[in-house]
Amino acid sequence: MESSVQAKTSEVVLEVSDLQAVFWSRRARIYAANGVSFHLNRGEVLGVVGESGSGKSVTMMSIVKLLPTPPAEIVSGSVRLGGRDLLLLDADEMRMVRGGEVGFVFQDPMTSLNPVFTVGYQLMEPLRKHLGLGKAVARKRAIELLSLV
Repeated sequence: MESSVQAKTSEVVLEVSDLQAVFWSRRARIYAANGVSFHLNRGEVLGVVGESGSGKSVTMMSIVKLLPTPPAEIVSGSVRLGGRDLLLLDADEMRMVRGGEVGFVFQDPMTSLNPVFTVGYQLMEPLRKHLGLGKAVARKRAIELLSLV
């Protein structure tokens, strides 16, 4: 049986360097992610773990530019995906990246999958929204993705 999953290689597909995200308040600048750096090679999966409030969600939301601004702001660092710095992309370019090239699932069961909709529908939705795929093509791709796990 052949799979479209590529073997793990040393090719870096995501590189986060010295990422710093802050939340501004009237009295202080709070570093929610301070100097985060890591890289992800093709075929690897990354799990981010840590104590509550340690910056896991802020780091991941910074990578895909989903932090609420204000009060949050990415003040330094870079997020390189396929040679592009995601932090320099505009909203339309990021919409194509989210769901099309980058995705993540938070552990919170209330925000991961919606029990009202099928898993297939929830896989199809970002394919249609972010990649502009038609319903039939998105359904076929969702089935392919489900067959890989």
